Amino acid sequence: MTEFSSERDEFTHGLLADGGVHKEALKEGTVTISRFGVFSYYQISTFYAVDRCRIVAQPRPEVRLIFVSKGQHIHIGCDGETKSFSAGESNCLLVIEGCTQDVVIQSDGAVELFMLVVGLSDISLPIADSQPRLLDFLKAKSCTWLLDELNMVLGMRKIGVIQQILHEKKPTYLQAAYMQLKLAELFVLFLEKADKLGSSEVLTQLRPDELERVRKVRDMLRDDPAASYSLVGLAHTVGTNETTLKTHFKAVYGVTVFGYLTACRMERAKTLLVKENLKVAVVAQEVGYKYASHFSAAFRKYFGYLPTKLLRMVVSVPAYLSTAAFSEGNYLSLPLLI
Repeated sequence: MTEFSSERDEFTHGLLADGGVHKEALKEGTVTISRFGVFSYYQISTFYAVDRCRIVAQPRPEVRLIFVSKGQHIHIGCDGETKSFSAGESNCLLVIEGCTQDVVIQSDGAVELFMLVVGLSDISLPIADSQPRLLDFLKAKSCTWLLDELNMVLGMRKIGVIQQILHEKKPTYLQAAYMQLKLAELFVLFLEKADKLGSSEVLTQLRPDELERVRKVRDMLRDDPAASYSLVGLAHTVGTNETTLKTHFKAVYGVTVFGYLTACRMERAKTLLVKENLKVAVVAQEVGYKYASHFSAAFRKYFGYLPTKLLRMVVSVPAYLSTAAFSEGNYLSLPLLI
């Protein structure tokens, strides 16, 4: 095998020098591998294909954070511990020394995957007994996932940081330092939210049917954000009550029902403004606002700027929030706001 052999779609980050970037072709896409300081990352992009990738064994244990921004039926496994991912999901895998990691893509649409890698010996975290899940995870003697029950949904801050890592360009003498800072920021943001999610007693107590009700509500909001909803109506539709739905939805997704709906509407609005170049009044109607002024106020509160200024700003829209993602019916989890 050559250093970056594509014969069996096998890859490694262990051979990269600091600041190194390597790109390799897949059957219907590309893999980009990069290293900055103690962090390495993979960006995997495929287009309407079934594909397989393997990260070869490394000589030391590593923590690998997986973020899927587009696609579905993406299976990531190591030493028999396999998880499935869809758009808007993330999780964290501890890979012990000598173990390979497989990525199997069976999506019938495009896939975008970002994976952050850091050696276990490079992590210095004063973890106390108050974080038992994280403590047990980092001390594990076999390959294991940080979050067993559910993958975590992506928050807007993490999405933004990933976009900055992939697309933001600084002067040459600052680029490496900037990349290290952003990779470290993404690592911290994930672990901070994962620790809070893992400590949720409500989440661990939910039955499969209760989780399914929450997912149905999420799908309704995601698929038709312009519709008019009430908490009572949503609860009755899935066969539960208002209080239970509020509690369970917040436990699973880290945001309220209407906080999630607002996120769906705002991201849909941004896509319409950027991709379709529609007027603000038209977009307001498209995402469920009767008055453009109310929409503009909500947009500014969510993004920090008015929709009229959007086209004059450099805004990178995440792949899984594009119009295609909505029309294809991809699994879409919007965000844990942190």
